[in-house]
Amino acid sequence: MPIVSPVPWRFLLLASVMLCGPFVSAQAVPRPADPADFSIHRLTCESPLRLTHDCSIWQGATRPIAIGDYRMSLAAGGGGRTILVSRVRESMDHNGLAFRTDRIGQSSSQRAIRAIELISTALEDRGVHLQRIRPVQRGRRVDAYYLQFSDNAYDYLKQFTVLESGHW
Repeated sequence: MPIVSPVPWRFLLLASVMLCGPFVSAQAVPRPADPADFSIHRLTCESPLRLTHDCSIWQGATRPIAIGDYRMSLAAGGGGRTILVSRVRESMDHNGLAFRTDRIGQSSSQRAIRAIELISTALEDRGVHLQRIRPVQRGRRVDAYYLQFSDNAYDYLKQFTVLESGHW
């Protein structure tokens, strides 16, 4: 004679998952970004690298900063060690003579590289070293750059935030 349970088996399965679920732990293992990821994915806060500070699903990097003769937008992840630099443009020097540039006749990629050099030099003086630069491309166009630093670079760079719209 078959055993008949007054409780449907689906309910028992659901109840066991709910009761045992809190005791089961899963750990996400971040995978290293493949170099191909930097050219085929749409740039988001989650891909190709996870950005947890000043990143919007609509705009990407959202912290406007001005360094030397350049303005740009930043976002960060990895405890401030990974920085996304995007929308690099020329601007007036809002930081006095802390940064000096020679910007005559520069293309957008030259401006971005020069801005990255300024960032790197300023951080080197504080013992934070630029370890890797990764361009994020859409076709032939470079949309942004990922910068990987030896330590938290973002906390230092936030002081150059520009809030007035007149600077943009």
